[in-house]
Amino acid sequence: MKFFLKSIIIFNLLLLLVACSTSEKEMKKEKVIPNKITMLFVTQPNCPSCDKLEETMRLERPKALIEKYFQIKKVHFGEPIPANLPPANGTPTVYFVGSDNEALVEPIIGEKSESELMEFLEDSFYEFNRTYGVDIRELYRQRENNETNQSTTDH
Repeated sequence: MKFFLKSIIIFNLLLLLVACSTSEKEMKKEKVIPNKITMLFVTQPNCPSCDKLEETMRLERPKALIEKYFQIKKVHFGEPIPANLPPANGTPTVYFVGSDNEALVEPIIGEKSESELMEFLEDSFYEFNRTYGVDIRELYRQRENNETNQSTTDH
C-alpha cells in the first residue's frame, strides 16, 4: 500500500514538473527580428502636411537612412491599422513599428523639419536596439561585409 501511494505521488510530481516546464516554454515567445523598421504612414488625398513630410523624407540625410533601414507602408486615414497602435490623430501620422506591429517610438504627427525627422529616425534605431538587442545599422554593416567577402572569394 505504501509503495502504491509513493508511486502515485512520484508520478503526479513528475507530471506536474513536465506540465509546468512545457507551458513556460510555450509562453516564452521569441521575438522575430525584422529586416527593416516599418514606417506606417497614415495619409489622405490633398494633404499639404503629408506632402511636406514626404518632401522632408526625400532630403539627402533622411532619404539615405530611410532607403536602407526602413520600409514605408502607406495607409489612408480611416483604414484599419494594427489594434495595438493608438488611433491616428489626423494626417500625417507615421508609426515606427517592429515585428508584431509593436510601436518602437511615439508616432510622428504632422509635418517635421529635417532635424526633427532625423531625431525620430535615430530614436527608432535606439528603441530597435533595446527591443531586439541588435543594432540594425551594425547588422547591415555585417551583412555588407559578408557579401563583400563572399564576392571577393568567388573570383
